Amino acid sequence: MKTRPSHRLSAAALSLVLTLALGACKDEVAVIGQAAPALAALDAQGAPVRLEQWRGKVVYLNFWSTGCGYCLAEMPRLDALRQRYKDQVEVVAVNIDPDDMPIGEAPRPLQVSFPVLRDSMGITRDRYRVEGTPASFMIGADGVLRQSYKGARSAERLEMVFREAAQTLADGKGSR
Repeated sequence: MKTRPSHRLSAAALSLVLTLALGACKDEVAVIGQAAPALAALDAQGAPVRLEQWRGKVVYLNFWSTGCGYCLAEMPRLDALRQRYKDQVEVVAVNIDPDDMPIGEAPRPLQVSFPVLRDSMGITRDRYRVEGTPASFMIGADGVLRQSYKGARSAERLEMVFREAAQTLADGKGSR
């Protein structure tokens, strides 16, 4: 049975357009104390997402994969913290799995209140120099990268990170 070349071509063309559009500034890299690199990730509807939409809040950018047990165990904790600090801190999860890996059901239904993005081309992962998951970054309300965290954190450590971020915002530090 032959596959339809036009279908394959249109998917390849779409991928090329998205790569060019999202990767225009691929050379950006994450450096603490400098502006956070732009996202090159898509939301659940396939639309590009920009960090600027959360300007005025601290962003906890969390990179994860479906095969990472620590990542999945952290999700409910991040959701609870996001709900508690929702006026000050936004959690944004960036999945780095390929497009053919379903993220909504991995390995159980993912039920969180925060945005879950897909970075299937790896551009955002490269910009933030993510080598393994989970990896997280704290971005100030002014868009400046403040902290990076590698590996899983305990519930107590996550609570402390969110409390400090909210306090920093309340004190007027890390915002323009």
